[in-house]
Amino acid sequence: MSAQQPPGNEPFIPPPPPVTGNPMFSPEVLAAKAAEVASDAKNALIMSIFGVFCFGFILGILAFRKANEALETISIYGVAQEKRSMAMAAKIIGILDIVLWVFGLVARFALR
Repeated sequence: MSAQQPPGNEPFIPPPPPVTGNPMFSPEVLAAKAAEVASDAKNALIMSIFGVFCFGFILGILAFRKANEALETISIYGVAQEKRSMAMAAKIIGILDIVLWVFGLVARFALR
C-alpha cells in the first residue's frame, strides 16, 4: 500500500493551527483583552501582596475586584489562560487581606 497523494499531485498543506480564544471576536480584540487580563492579574497580585503588610482592607477589596475582572474576561473571551492561576492567587490573598484586617479589628476592640 502506498500513501495517498492529494488530487492533482499537489503537495500536502497542513491545516492552520487552532485559534485560541473565542472565534466570535477578531484577533485584535482578543489580543487587547489578553493584554488587559495580564495587566489586571499582575496588578491584583501586587495589590493583594502589598495589602498583607499595610492597608489590608482597602487593597484586599481592590485586589479581589481586579482579580474577578481578570477571571471574568478570561472566561468570556477565552484568552490568557496562563494568567488564570495568577488571578486566582490574587483573589485568595485579597480575601485573606480582608479577613486578617477584620480579625485585627475585632482583636483590637476585644483587648480594650
